[in-house]
Amino acid sequence: MHHQHRQKCRRLLSRGIVLFSAPLAVAAAADYPFYFELELEQQHIPLEDNTRLEASSLGLSYREFLARGIGLELRLGRLGAEHETDGTPPTFDPSGYYAGLGFNSRTAERNRLQAGFDLEYSYYDSREALDAGTLEIDWTQGEARLWAALRLGNRFKLYGCVFALSVDGDQKLKGTASSRQTLNNREDSGRCAGIILETPASGVVGLEGSGGARRGGRIYFGKYFW
Repeated sequence: MHHQHRQKCRRLLSRGIVLFSAPLAVAAAADYPFYFELELEQQHIPLEDNTRLEASSLGLSYREFLARGIGLELRLGRLGAEHETDGTPPTFDPSGYYAGLGFNSRTAERNRLQAGFDLEYSYYDSREALDAGTLEIDWTQGEARLWAALRLGNRFKLYGCVFALSVDGDQKLKGTASSRQTLNNREDSGRCAGIILETPASGVVGLEGSGGARRGGRIYFGKYFW
């Protein structure tokens, strides 16, 4: 059941990426900027049955604004994943890729304050060859985020958020020995805080930490193009 659900999610995500690519052809003529970002992220997600999912990723994202304050986002990147029992060191180190789609909305900045709401849906796939067969860890991850930001001077912003998280996945061993374990998040919500430096050439450097359902941090480098 879980496998059929994720197969359907993969097909929907593939179609979404194809549909998303249509606006790229007119990006240069758009009235609003588009945005590229390089992101390095470390996630630690507590799961049911006292296990944890850890993921390190390096990826690129592209965001196009369809109207003032409204944008769509495409994310692609490389992935390293681990699934272990709480309190034990990692045993395996499968690697793979991830892909995701996002929706972004934000208010105009007024009196140094700004707020927004983001949605994100991603598919993660990783595997490792072992003596007993192939270990596969794959999951879908959905997140809804509500955030607020405060400008400090001309270049810095501080922000905080609350988010809801849903993780649905499997760890499978295929080969001479076989096994399967379901992966579901233990907690449903979390919070984050971060700081952004805006560079003179429409660039962005950000640092963020999170806790709760998704723990860890990320550093990102972005640029707006007009």
